[in-house]
Formats: sequence, C-alpha cells, structure tokens
Amino acid sequence: MNLGAIKLMLLRAQSPLWRAWARLRGAEVAPDVRVVGRLHVRIERGGRLILSPGVSLLANRNINPLIGRPSCVLWAMTANSLLELGPRVGVSGACICAAERIQIGEGTILGADCLIVDNDFHLPGPDWSWLDRPAETARPVVIGRGCFIGARAVILKGVTIGDGAVIGAGAVVSSDVPADHLAAGNPATVRPLPPKWLRENLQPPA
Repeated sequence: MNLGAIKLMLLRAQSPLWRAWARLRGAEVAPDVRVVGRLHVRIERGGRLILSPGVSLLANRNINPLIGRPSCVLWAMTANSLLELGPRVGVSGACICAAERIQIGEGTILGADCLIVDNDFHLPGPDWSWLDRPAETARPVVIGRGCFIGARAVILKGVTIGDGAVIGAGAVVSSDVPADHLAAGNPATVRPLPPKWLRENLQPPA
C-alpha cells in the first residue's frame, strides 16, 4: 500500500469524528454521512443544517484532484434559515450559504468548488460602508433531484433548478433552470439536454 492510499484510508476513518463535530455545532446528521477532508460548519442560533442519509462531503485532492477549496463550507447564516442536503447528495469542496433556505434534492452532485448562495451578503450603507444584512436580500434556492452541478459553478439567490438538470462548469446561474435542461456560460444560457442525457433514454445495465 502506497503513502497516498494510507493517507486516504486515514482521512476516511475520520468521518465519525466529523459527524460528531457537526452535531456539536448543531447540525442534524444522518449516521452514514461521509466526510473526507475538512468540514466547516456554522449555524447561527435558530438556523438548521440537515445532512440526510448517504450524503458525501469531500474536500481532499486524493478523492478529486479538481478540488481547490480546503474544506466543504456549510453555513446557516440567520435565525430561521434552512440548509438541507437531501439523500445521497455529493459535495466536492463546495461553499453553500443560506440566509433563508437552500434545499438540494436526492442524488444531486456538486462539482469541485461550487458556490451556492441565497443572498447578497451585504447592502450599501452610509459613508461608503457596507452593511452585513443577508436576511434582507435572501430568496430561496431549490435544486431538484438527480442534478449535476459542474466544477466552480455559481448559483445565485432565487434560483430553482428542476430535476435532472445539468449546470456546466463555471456557469453563473441567476434564473431558473427547468428539469432536464442544461445551463452553461456566464451569464448562463439554458437549452434542453441532448436525448442521450435524459434518464428515460438510458439503457439498463447488462
């Protein structure tokens, strides 16, 4: 067994510790949530973070060499905010910040270094200052089941993404994406997925 394999085995063995740490921070964590690499969890008083069964949180280049962010960041930013990762959601070094509500559906995967936010974080204030009032600009983000979010994509506030949609790498998404559609570019443009990507056209395994 080489050094990389040993390091990866040790990282995987840390999942129970990261689960316990997330619970201490106030998260609701299923028993089989998997964490490989670092996890940053922040939950403001009254906020909720839900990690459903089968969720994988990966932030290590031995798992995915595209990952640049040093940890998965999950932040429920305000009282009454909700950040929910559904069953079998996979995250690779993403940053997800909810001031009102972000929900990600079953089986969706997030590529390396994605950013998903439901607010603008700051508002302009007097004397060229900036005010820290994320709740005042928040609008929910809902991502459906079985979506693929490409590496370094950015999903902004108020966006709903339908089941089975694909978001291209580096896309900046500021408006809704229907089910079974592709969004790519900055700003993202939307078009139907090619037939070979549609689940009803997939051939069952031999």
